[in-house]
Amino acid sequence: MMVETVFLLPGQGGYTPGLFAGDDSPEVREVLDTADRIAAEFGRGGVSHLLTHADAPSAADLVRSDSFALQLGVFTAAVGSFRIARRRHTPDVVVGHSMGEIAALTVAGAFGLADGARLVCHRSEALLAHCPSEGGMVALELPAGRAAHLVGAVADRRLAVAVSNAPRQTVVAGPDEAVAVVARLAAALGVQATRLNAPFPFHSPMLAVAAEAFGEAITGIRQHPLRAPVYSPVAGGYLQDDTDLKALLVRQLTTPVRFMAAVRELHADGAQRFVECGRAGLSGLVRRSVPEVDTTRTAEARGADAAPAPVTGATPVPAPASTPTPVETAPVASGVSVLDELRELYASVLGYPVEVITGDADLEADLGIDSLKRAEMLGKVSAHFGLGESAVDGRFVAQPTLADLAALIAEVRGGAAPEPRATPAPAPVPTPVQAAPVASGVSVLDELRELYASVLGYPVEVITGDADLEADLGIDSLKRAEMLGKVSAHFGLGESAVDGRFVAQPTLADLADLITAVQPSAR
Repeated sequence: MMVETVFLLPGQGGYTPGLFAGDDSPEVREVLDTADRIAAEFGRGGVSHLLTHADAPSAADLVRSDSFALQLGVFTAAVGSFRIARRRHTPDVVVGHSMGEIAALTVAGAFGLADGARLVCHRSEALLAHCPSEGGMVALELPAGRAAHLVGAVADRRLAVAVSNAPRQTVVAGPDEAVAVVARLAAALGVQATRLNAPFPFHSPMLAVAAEAFGEAITGIRQHPLRAPVYSPVAGGYLQDDTDLKALLVRQLTTPVRFMAAVRELHADGAQRFVECGRAGLSGLVRRSVPEVDTTRTAEARGADAAPAPVTGATPVPAPASTPTPVETAPVASGVSVLDELRELYASVLGYPVEVITGDADLEADLGIDSLKRAEMLGKVSAHFGLGESAVDGRFVAQPTLADLAALIAEVRGGAAPEPRATPAPAPVPTPVQAAPVASGVSVLDELRELYASVLGYPVEVITGDADLEADLGIDSLKRAEMLGKVSAHFGLGESAVDGRFVAQPTLADLADLITAVQPSAR
């Protein structure tokens, strides 16, 4: 079959507090009311407040306190976002990622809205009753084949490759101790390993007993003919009316999700537009897996009259442009906070699932984002929010969490919406050295030595070109990143300084060579 537009329904990571804040449409209200009603059937509180109030608990909070509400919230967010997306596009195929398959089958008509919510509730109860509490998941920046070698090296039958998301993103699930060993092996190999904020070790043998209990609980739920094509990353193909879909959902708990393979097959079938129903980072995974496709998310443009705002191509970071995207110009109307924008920016650049990038996670201790990488990201943050000279302030690179960074951005910008960014922040009025370097007779290295000496309070003779900034002069990575802002302003580097090579140079001689290479006029 020919495919053009694919709707993606997220699983874990699909919950965002206040996702539907300000949306009073009947189709979204029906989803919220139904979820609350079904939760009450199971003796639980409703979840609509989680999706209509921006100050609702985060996913990390719910993992610890109420995984039942989190799972139902994920389903409700996906189905409601599907209805929003349908205002602007008509899907040729629907795809669910992990638990998102329940939402995908619901919107495709295989299950009624209430029964879809019941499936989620039965699944959650089975997991709570029968899943060991000591399991977890870790995301590796590795292809699935290489991740499988690490799993094999650990030799624990309960450990498994759980999800293949992108060419270099694979998730492994299993017992805590085995997952920790995988993470240590990855670190020894120089591979990024990030522990996911997941309540259970999904898609692993550890859920076998819970899967059996889930299957017994849903025997009375009726399956209907599909009204739209559904591609299953677990089944590895299109589903048919004679497919036992409840059995598929049971099997899914212990079976790997091959999301990258699904995206590539749909692309081979002609898919050119992937619409993510929500904001869980699936768009970024698509762009990493197939070239030259349009991706968009329903959270980027809320409302029936919003014009589509696709992001084209494989580059995950939007370049500064004169025409701002809806998120940039109207964060209040879209319900996207500064923190949410930061989480999505970091997730897309670093290749993490967005649920990994929580506001309270320590960037270095929890996420492995060291000071150099944090400083590089600050350049992208500055460009995204139009911070200009404000980002030179050393407080920005020193913030330990994204919540702290979001608060500082809001403080500096007075809580206002980001202004359209026609060009990168301009350099200050050129200094005499820039205007007449030949007449001054001062080299780039000499200027750097004097700049560092004056700012750091060192005698200029201490700041030699070949001295290691950290080992010899005690200038750590955070201070080096702060100094980079001053260097950028002094030499008028503009967007060039966003390049991570600048903050990584170990000596001033190396930095001087790079400045000269990037901006020959500095010579």
